[in-house]
Amino acid sequence: MNRPLPPAAADERAIDQSLAQWVLGRTGSALLAAAVRAASRAEGHGHSCAALADPDTGADLDTDALEALRRHDWVGDGTAFTPFVLDAQGRFYLWRNWQHEAKLAEAILRRCAQRTLPIPADTLADDLATLFAGMPRGATDGQRAAVAAVPGARFFVLTGGPGTGKTTTVVRMLLMLLRHAHACGLPAWPSIALAAPTGKAAQRLAQAVAKGKAELQASLPGSGFHDFVPHIPHAEARTLHRLLGYRPMDDSFGHGPHNPLAEDIVVVDEASMVDLAMMRQLLQALRPAAVLILLGDPGQLASVDAGSVLADIVAAAPRQRLPPPLAGLLAPLLQQAPDVAAGDAPLAGQVLALTHSWRAGSGLQRGVEALRDAPDPAWLDALLDQRRDGDLHLRHCPTVHAMRACVDGWIERHAGLLQSLLAPAIDAAEALQRLRQLQILCALRDGPFGAQGINELVLRRLAVRFGIDASRAWYHGRPVIVTRNDYARGLFNGDVGIALEGAEGLRVWFELSDRDGNAGLRSYSPRALPAHDSAWAITIHRSQGSEYREVAVLLPPDADNRILTRELVYTAISRAKEHAEIWSTDDALRAGLARPIRRQGGLRERLQPR
Repeated sequence: MNRPLPPAAADERAIDQSLAQWVLGRTGSALLAAAVRAASRAEGHGHSCAALADPDTGADLDTDALEALRRHDWVGDGTAFTPFVLDAQGRFYLWRNWQHEAKLAEAILRRCAQRTLPIPADTLADDLATLFAGMPRGATDGQRAAVAAVPGARFFVLTGGPGTGKTTTVVRMLLMLLRHAHACGLPAWPSIALAAPTGKAAQRLAQAVAKGKAELQASLPGSGFHDFVPHIPHAEARTLHRLLGYRPMDDSFGHGPHNPLAEDIVVVDEASMVDLAMMRQLLQALRPAAVLILLGDPGQLASVDAGSVLADIVAAAPRQRLPPPLAGLLAPLLQQAPDVAAGDAPLAGQVLALTHSWRAGSGLQRGVEALRDAPDPAWLDALLDQRRDGDLHLRHCPTVHAMRACVDGWIERHAGLLQSLLAPAIDAAEALQRLRQLQILCALRDGPFGAQGINELVLRRLAVRFGIDASRAWYHGRPVIVTRNDYARGLFNGDVGIALEGAEGLRVWFELSDRDGNAGLRSYSPRALPAHDSAWAITIHRSQGSEYREVAVLLPPDADNRILTRELVYTAISRAKEHAEIWSTDDALRAGLARPIRRQGGLRERLQPR
């Protein structure tokens, strides 16, 4: 008789237990069932596999147990189909995740091997001088390196924190590809697609590209690049699901190896949010000659689903190193020697990071840079000791009572702006502009420290202070965030709007881009909205890619809460442009910053030199 499985762990899903029970019933192997349960549970936490020798996986198998697993008929090494794969490092995969990882690595390495160097050094020098005319040397060396390195690449990754100019750089990269299309093996007028993981991120990409085009159009008259600027699209930025033709009825895609995308160049922003399965689908949907450019910040939270693709790619690449021929071409053009150090790894010269921030100098920016990596203990001590207003500071928040005091203080400090949002005669454009000035960000969704609880608390406080009827679901001035894409109405997950009373009754207003990339206003009846929540507070995950003048970041006070990670704190704080405050305890903040996310998987090893 099969042994029953142990009770479910607190962070285990019903499917983890059910899958393991099914394997136990079919095979009679408690050992295999335990491994499958660990792999399924790991997938639920964003890992592509379970490290079976690691006690944190819930398996903690010794050498004899691992060898017994390898001999099971249902377990293989990945060379032929088996339901599960156990690799030489003791990583145990569900077959689909093994395939996602192997096929993705294969596609990336194949593209990296196709790199050419089609443009002579003197031509590069002239083009860089034109594209960066009037811009300071040194500060733009990273951008210049990226623009010079992209011709001839079939796969290119540009990373950097907030304010480093990723989007403006990619516009120049596209101009370089358009001007030298023939030399790069592209059609005379390459078609370009802009995409992002979410609808809101795609819209922001479209707006940023439109702005970058307008700035360059004014600075390039008479140059060889001027006529190429209009050929860069911005009105048709799409979600990756829409780009790839996702079919929800059977969970499949219209574009793939047998029906590739028509576009010659594909740009994907917010790549840190793209999971393993989606990135594999994207790579396999590209034609061999197409160029893929990924933009993102590997310090931010990884995808909700399995994998940390962008972080793994960056970790596998030699930092700021270029292949010897390209390094030789660029060395005379750039001032910063480390940016052109030679490297011979597969990803060398195809993964570059922008490090200069155009917001440098503020206390907030110094904090953002410190939070991205392991913070200097002295800097962190100074932050935790700081109990006064500043660009970045901590408000001690160990209890629900203290949290309510933080909310009350936030409302008091921003009473004028909040009252203006609730004023009866406010214009929709002005209301949306003011709404973007400040935001409460929560690590959790539920509970008193979660976005849902904070929204309820803020509403109660505003009702008392400004006379809102808190019993009504809809009221003038209510901010909302869309939580599900609605392509028919043009509303996407992450879009934020505000409900306003007007001549047509209460309507919910959103700022949406028109076909020229310009922001325009559109209103909807509350009944017509897709799934949505109130947005006085939103989760940190939903804030990815957004910017606000000020943010307040609420972390759970329990230092043992596993949601607390360095990437979570960094993502939240980096949403602010001028001011950020953290509502937390010293221990919780220290615990989060000491806990970087390292998702289990083998992608980065697959991408490194053999």
